Amino acid sequence: IMGVSIAHHLAEAGIDDVLVVERDTLGSGSSAKPVGGGRAAFSDANNVLLGQRSLDAFEAFEERLGTPIGLHQVGYLFLCRTDAELAAVEQSVALQNRLGCASRMIDPAEAYALNPFLDPSRLLGASFSPRDGYAEPGRVIAGYTAAARRHGVRFAEHTEVLEIATEAAGRHRISTQRGDVSAGTVVIAAGAWSSALGADLGVHLPIQPVRRQIGFTAPEVDEPPVVPFTLDLSTTLYFHNHGHGMLLGISNPDEEPGPCREFSYGWTRAFDAAAAEVAPSLARRPLVGGWAGLYE
Repeated sequence: IMGVSIAHHLAEAGIDDVLVVERDTLGSGSSAKPVGGGRAAFSDANNVLLGQRSLDAFEAFEERLGTPIGLHQVGYLFLCRTDAELAAVEQSVALQNRLGCASRMIDPAEAYALNPFLDPSRLLGASFSPRDGYAEPGRVIAGYTAAARRHGVRFAEHTEVLEIATEAAGRHRISTQRGDVSAGTVVIAAGAWSSALGADLGVHLPIQPVRRQIGFTAPEVDEPPVVPFTLDLSTTLYFHNHGHGMLLGISNPDEEPGPCREFSYGWTRAFDAAAAEVAPSLARRPLVGGWAGLYE
């Protein structure tokens, strides 16, 4: 998403002769298998502001660019089950409010009303940010790509960057298996693979990819209730609606950094143990598929 978004916005601002170089197909890297969350509910002011700008863009996306992106602004619900978590989230909500977010603290009863999968007896409280939610990254990529093409951006897919070198005149030579490209400015937006490219230019990009895995429950005859994107701070369990079923996931603190995107069901044991505590009806749900993606 970052690469095609940057290309579109550069061309829209009047920068001509923009070329996007992609070693595979557009959206096949970190944007291929994400959870799709979009939020401004962060604990860092810069992330809050960036999140607000992203939400502005997503809310106006279809009108501006003509592509629906499946935006569901169901809110984000962060569950607090310890005094420390509650205090930290209260501070984050205060920061978000100062910066214009409508997030608020809620009690366990309201958290249960918003998300009936929860066991409110296990909660001390929660934060709810109603503007946040999730979208479909593939549609975002398609929308930005089409808009960029209309502005004259060119795309070179299946073109791997092998080396970037700065020439005497200050221009950059990008070597690929299809030949060299000369550019006055290089923008690196390669996600998990950005660090190696930055090193060619003497720039340290402290990006470490870590595998995250999610699963999908089978579609249900009686659709599950529409719930916020819910995350349990104690265990990092998270879930939200997906089609007529649910998307389930949990972070693995023991996952070694690296570009591995091999999917397995080993993570479901940790998810089931966490769900048994905070959302019992989601424990041991049969899954009909899933994927592994990269979190950076």
